[in-house]
Amino acid sequence: MILQKIKKRLIISFLILFSFSLNASHNNSRYFPFLERPAEYITKRTSHVTPSLFLTNAATAFGRGGGNIGIPELYGTYDLRDVIFSLKQVNGSNYVNPIERERGPNDAWIDKSIRFQVNSKIRSIGFLLNYEQYVKISGQNLKLPGVSLGASLPLMNVVASDNFYFLPEQSDPQVQNLKDGELDQLNRIRRMTNDDLSVQSGDWIKAGLGDLDLHASLNYNWDHKLLMRSIDLNFRLGVVIPSSVYADINYPASVSFMGDGHWTSYFDVIPEFELKPDWKVGLILGFMYQLDNTKIFRIPVYQEPAPFSALITNLKIDPGLTFKISPYFTAENLTDGVDFQVRYTYLKHNKDKWIDDRSGNFVKSYLNQTVGTQPWTGKTLTQADIDNNISTKKDLTKWTMHYISLELLYDSKEAGNNWILDPKIFINYDYQFSGNGCSKTHQFTLGIQAQF
Repeated sequence: MILQKIKKRLIISFLILFSFSLNASHNNSRYFPFLERPAEYITKRTSHVTPSLFLTNAATAFGRGGGNIGIPELYGTYDLRDVIFSLKQVNGSNYVNPIERERGPNDAWIDKSIRFQVNSKIRSIGFLLNYEQYVKISGQNLKLPGVSLGASLPLMNVVASDNFYFLPEQSDPQVQNLKDGELDQLNRIRRMTNDDLSVQSGDWIKAGLGDLDLHASLNYNWDHKLLMRSIDLNFRLGVVIPSSVYADINYPASVSFMGDGHWTSYFDVIPEFELKPDWKVGLILGFMYQLDNTKIFRIPVYQEPAPFSALITNLKIDPGLTFKISPYFTAENLTDGVDFQVRYTYLKHNKDKWIDDRSGNFVKSYLNQTVGTQPWTGKTLTQADIDNNISTKKDLTKWTMHYISLELLYDSKEAGNNWILDPKIFINYDYQFSGNGCSKTHQFTLGIQAQF
């Protein structure tokens, strides 16, 4: 008996220490889901740790208004004309157009729309762990029997790559119906342009931490109320401290791991109802609010996508509010401790506000572009052009996600096993079936929840 208690304490101590090198669940990224499991909220006034291995994969993104696009195109379409204008504005009159360098100063391709599709693949592997410590708070005038505290920190490895495809049907007539040699030359010009931007193609590989998640939870439970076998009501208040890897401004395919440097506060409410033995329905309702942050960023001069802009400067970003709703149904103990859960999750992130408040003599961004500027031959910017471009780019920062999650769980205690810490082993698959302005990411998770 004494030996068993010692073993149990050693396992608990190891899991607690292990938790500080693994993955948090709350996230505000349109690239990685990290959807919270209801079991992490419904604690039944116990403590637990849940280490798990996860794999994510994304090869395309949901465009705004329907259809699929490349993941880097979430910031807009790559048009060689727009990118070259950005380079001219930043480098000044001494900069020579790559088309002119390659084909001469009077070539028909100069100042013509030449569009490319930019595809990307994002794959990640890592660990996801949630740690929850039950704390009984009671005193002479205070009694909060359902309080728990939690902390977590991510660790993951991400591989991202990109490639370009010329889109003749979306380009000006002068660059349509190209011969093979001309197409090779056009791709060489595009590579020269990207070299002038100092952006890198190929694989971007990064391993590192995510954001530190700290939270406090409050749980209420009632038995046989309102014609229910049991009712659980849970509240969670948390803060996410930025410590994760940022996107690399020199790799357009790169992505931030989590909150992209923003402090985040969140509040969740989770009611769960046991309708009859082993049949439960519940709902996760949450809000995430991010504080503004200023960092070095590529900001468009006019229409070019941010990752392919030549203008690099301090940019202040004030993120929009994120809303989450996730109803679920759980059928427990289908056979020998096997549970099944199906869950729908809707995530919506409102528009961000980008602020370029530089003063003095500087290269203007799209946020403070001047009426009368001529980005290319035959085009002079009006106030309507500037306002429409600002509005369009602001729309690019909002996104929505729709997920269906399926989970199979083996409850060792319900199955009659007398295992240490009563582990629950689960397999979870998050399938993103729809979205708007976000990466189409699927996630597979294998984990174990140990209670103590």
